[in-house]
Amino acid sequence: MSRAASAPEPPSVVVRHHPGAPAAVLREVLAGAEEEGVPVEAWPDPTTVGGPPGDAGAVALAFRAAQRSRLDVGVGVDEGGTVVVHHAKLPAERPARTDPAPDPAQHGPGGPGEPPHGRRSGAAAARIVTGLPLPAPAGERP
Repeated sequence: MSRAASAPEPPSVVVRHHPGAPAAVLREVLAGAEEEGVPVEAWPDPTTVGGPPGDAGAVALAFRAAQRSRLDVGVGVDEGGTVVVHHAKLPAERPARTDPAPDPAQHGPGGPGEPPHGRRSGAAAARIVTGLPLPAPAGERP
């Protein structure tokens, strides 16, 4: 029996990701949302294989995730590690937040005190749900 037939899905931020998305980025996205106290669920999206790379792929994943979320908030992570946060009521091509994949030459966070790539996006998704101010983009101080 499928989950849809047995019970409705619990309210959560939905994360859809390319099957080859970096595991470390996914962990940080999930941690960022969970730190804010908002439930999150993630699964790979097999339709992304062979799809558009870069922001376009992550934006599409995030929009599909937002459409699926009972909280109307979704996150997409593409194969390169670009993270996009979307709300179901925004136009498909206008996500709430985009964090481009980090430069491979750069190791770790963007600087002292910066969270790892993906954590701010997870927190931003959760804060959209709770109505709290969004965290500043990477590299910017509030």
